[in-house]
Amino acid sequence: MQRRISAKDVAELAGVSRAAVSRTFGQGQVSAKLRRRVLAASEELGYRPNVIARSLIGGKTDLIALVTAGHDSIHNTMLIERLIVEITHRGKRALVIPASSDASIDESILKAADYQVDAIVVVGGTVSPKVVDRLRRFGVPIFLYERYVADSGLECVTGNNLGGGRLAARYLVRCGHERIAYITKPLMTFSNKARRDGFLAGLRDGGQSIFAEANGAQGFNGGFRAAMELFSAKQLPDALFCFNDEMALGAIQAAAVMKLRVPDDVAIIGYDDIPMAAWPIFNLTTIHNAIDRPIEILMNRIAARGDGDKPQAEPHVIEPELVVRGTTL
Repeated sequence: MQRRISAKDVAELAGVSRAAVSRTFGQGQVSAKLRRRVLAASEELGYRPNVIARSLIGGKTDLIALVTAGHDSIHNTMLIERLIVEITHRGKRALVIPASSDASIDESILKAADYQVDAIVVVGGTVSPKVVDRLRRFGVPIFLYERYVADSGLECVTGNNLGGGRLAARYLVRCGHERIAYITKPLMTFSNKARRDGFLAGLRDGGQSIFAEANGAQGFNGGFRAAMELFSAKQLPDALFCFNDEMALGAIQAAAVMKLRVPDDVAIIGYDDIPMAAWPIFNLTTIHNAIDRPIEILMNRIAARGDGDKPQAEPHVIEPELVVRGTTL
């Protein structure tokens, strides 16, 4: 295995001190002549400075860790991708650490802290109070996306899932539907529980109760199977509200298999407003779950915390919007 080129190698080739190499790539002052010699030697050797070690000198690494447990949906994948782009646009670097369960989320967060990150953003999943307290002592700001935990050491950015579920139910009731069902995923996560609670509340507002409920694995196939279960019953729902758009697209496919017309026989509403929802072949009515706004809030708050601002106790809540398309009347 080839040895990694070091600053010492560059210094020897350029005929300068190691400190001069460090100043050239850091914030120190060097003469134009010396800078040219160091850069020429670096180019010849293929040297790249250790940016993490260099930034530690100033107390900041410019690293923002993304601990991602919510990477099983198109919406969260889009959010993570755009967040990485925005982190880079603001002159920072993203350290992405996937986590497969709540237990590994704590481990992943502590692993991120080992890199001396300036902030940690957790997308999906739950963080234990023990880890929160440990990070507070380390002075590392931690942000939760699509979660709300009342803790002074956390800042939370979330869509109003309760309000979104209520929007969907009220709209279906206004459209005259009377057998309204909910398609969900098996795990009653923070967002799932809030959307379901809001949906039930919206039905009660209209003097109705839930007609039926089915769950399936999150995604197109899960939505397809859950909808097939509902469409195979003796009495069919006349409207479906789905946990997210991917499940709603699966429900549209199930309706086609069962020769049901959408929206004449059954209306379907999704959640998130992913790009596919607007494709003419689907034309899905959905609840718009913003991405750009939470990213803006996250990045602004990370910058503010880096400047010494205290964590905000109240969650940053983004209101959803109903987007009416062709799968409802």
